[in-house]
Amino acid sequence: MFKKFSTRDDVSSSTSLKSSVQRHIRTGFCEQIPFLNLPAYTDAPKSELQVPAEPALEAKDEEPEEEVTKSSGKGGKKKGGGKKGGKNKGGKEDVDEAPAEGGDDQHLAVIDEIWPKKDALGISKCKDRISIYTLDGVPILWQHFDGPYVPSLKILHKYPTMLPHVQIDRGAIKFLLAGANMMAPGLLSKGGHLPDGLAEGTVVAIHAEGKEAACGIGRLAASSEEIKKSGKGVAVEVLCYIGDDLWVVDRLT
Repeated sequence: MFKKFSTRDDVSSSTSLKSSVQRHIRTGFCEQIPFLNLPAYTDAPKSELQVPAEPALEAKDEEPEEEVTKSSGKGGKKKGGGKKGGKNKGGKEDVDEAPAEGGDDQHLAVIDEIWPKKDALGISKCKDRISIYTLDGVPILWQHFDGPYVPSLKILHKYPTMLPHVQIDRGAIKFLLAGANMMAPGLLSKGGHLPDGLAEGTVVAIHAEGKEAACGIGRLAASSEEIKKSGKGVAVEVLCYIGDDLWVVDRLT
């Protein structure tokens, strides 16, 4: 799709979208890729999520206990101060603020990280009825005519579990990086992998044997079952890949 693409020659216009159109695109993108609705940071290792939280909780629990012990040991004045503090509005505000902060984090979805609600989405209309959607000129997703929304490969690298994975064997890598479609034998061989249950037209991340990050994004030409049954022909229509002309673009405007 972007084997030969030039921002100077192939982009006909770039404009901002109306709020209603942005909402429509956002809804469609999230419906197509349910991963976008998940809470943000779900891909982070558990150690990164839990280790910082535990000391903070322990510190909050221990501090009040120390204060109560000190106040009860020193007499009535300290006791009275403790009671006043319990009735203070300030004490209530502290209790209310903690859940509010936690609630904000819990409701931050992946889509909000990729596309913050306050950021206006732009559209660059290109030849062959390709629409590239941008934030501050940076491509985040694109669409061919009225087909599925496709995240940029750079966005996919930030969220590697966003799309279902298929894997090609080592022999198919050079063909992928030349922009060729992926044939069934490359996915069905020993070094390849094709999950069951994928429908025709599913947008997938194309991984390669021995490589960690996705090398491209494609669309299944048939269902998993049909590809396995046939064992030949085009299995994945390649939409974009590392090194194509969209990959090298940092900003369209």
